[in-house]
Amino acid sequence: MSPPENDRTATGTTTTRRSAMALTRPVPRAGRPPTTRTPPEGAEPAEGAAQYAARLEALLGDPRDPGNPYGRSALWAAGHDALPPPPAGLPGAGQARPAADRLARALRPLFRRDLALAHAWSIRPLLSAPVPHPAAVLLGPAALLAAAGGVLRGTARIVDDLSRYEPATRQWRPVLASIFADLLACESLTAVALRFCPAEGPGTGGGPTGSGASEQSGASFAAVVGYLVPQLVGDLLGDLELVLNECGFAGNTPERRILAKIVRDRAFAGVDWTAATAAQARIVRGLSAAGGAWRPDDGTELAARFRIAEAVPAEAPGTDGPQAVAATLAGATARLADADDADTAALARVARRLVIEQRALRAACAATDVHDPADPAARALADRQALLVLAAAALGVREAAAGARPSFLGGSGWALLALGRIAERLGLPLPGRTPDPQPGVWDELARRAAYGVDCDLHATGLLW
Repeated sequence: MSPPENDRTATGTTTTRRSAMALTRPVPRAGRPPTTRTPPEGAEPAEGAAQYAARLEALLGDPRDPGNPYGRSALWAAGHDALPPPPAGLPGAGQARPAADRLARALRPLFRRDLALAHAWSIRPLLSAPVPHPAAVLLGPAALLAAAGGVLRGTARIVDDLSRYEPATRQWRPVLASIFADLLACESLTAVALRFCPAEGPGTGGGPTGSGASEQSGASFAAVVGYLVPQLVGDLLGDLELVLNECGFAGNTPERRILAKIVRDRAFAGVDWTAATAAQARIVRGLSAAGGAWRPDDGTELAARFRIAEAVPAEAPGTDGPQAVAATLAGATARLADADDADTAALARVARRLVIEQRALRAACAATDVHDPADPAARALADRQALLVLAAAALGVREAAAGARPSFLGGSGWALLALGRIAERLGLPLPGRTPDPQPGVWDELARRAAYGVDCDLHATGLLW
């Protein structure tokens, strides 16, 4: 099957004028007229995981079709015990054991469609297999990110359409741009964590990728992702609900029903606050490993881990996954020192502030041999560590994509916005002379929403 093109008609979205409160469906490519934007870059050939994803999306059918058993209407009506079986001709998730990051990309259309269906079809079988797939514990966060990205894309179309004749609606553009940057940062973290997963489970004789060091790296990273992604995405879903409310979309509209179902399914998919709390406890228990000296990163050892468009190498670093990635924060920051454009120079200044915070965190972690998950101070250290790993992952993905296509991912705008929000969550003031990257990030988001392109790192064209 040919891959979906980036200039496909975007999925129809129900919109409304707050003054009339009459729901109407906009014309295809709603938003700014196509003549004012060029389609987003980055569509990739349908090879491997992308080809599987394109086939899966076609088999799932049009989500708006009321007669489609995998459509939104049918899935809204189905309980967790009455979900439809996979479509005929689709290999079961347990039959495929590709590299972990490729598996997540292959299953993304399922993740976008329905969080409960994703858990029933892929996550649960992979977790319950005789040899569980190493990526299984990370697929829940990946599914939550994909589902949230779908809500963001629909909300961006609404805001872009309404703002053409209701100027007050433009106040939500910075909010949605910030959500987009946060999701890209979380996807960067999840993608890098998936690349630290061994190709096979324990005891399968998978060579270096099945080694104990690699398994420990994957487990440590899974704790960071399992804590941070549910926590941040939960907040972002609340922001999206606020925007939809202010745009006149009540609880009975399709957009709000989709959002409500994601919130309802989070516990079923294991990405709710309970799961995040358990993951935070695992981070706390490993805090002592975050202290002490780290081997400096010269930009070569881990570079392939951040190049998301390429296959991950078989060799895995021998050090702990989150600490290895966090160690790249200082290296990547130093490599930004000679930046000549305003956004990149500002990104370097924000990153340097995070490096100082990272040094303070290492000293605080090393000061205590054993950290107790019941101790609020230890939990605060875990929060700081997770956010700094998130910043390092986002900066590493941006650096690896610099000069490549899509140019947006290699640009500094989204990373500056994401790292700035991380600094604010850490209570760090932003450096002076920091430009506002939100307009450029919003423009990319609105372009993706208008042309039917996913809010993922690959800028994947959508079929429906």
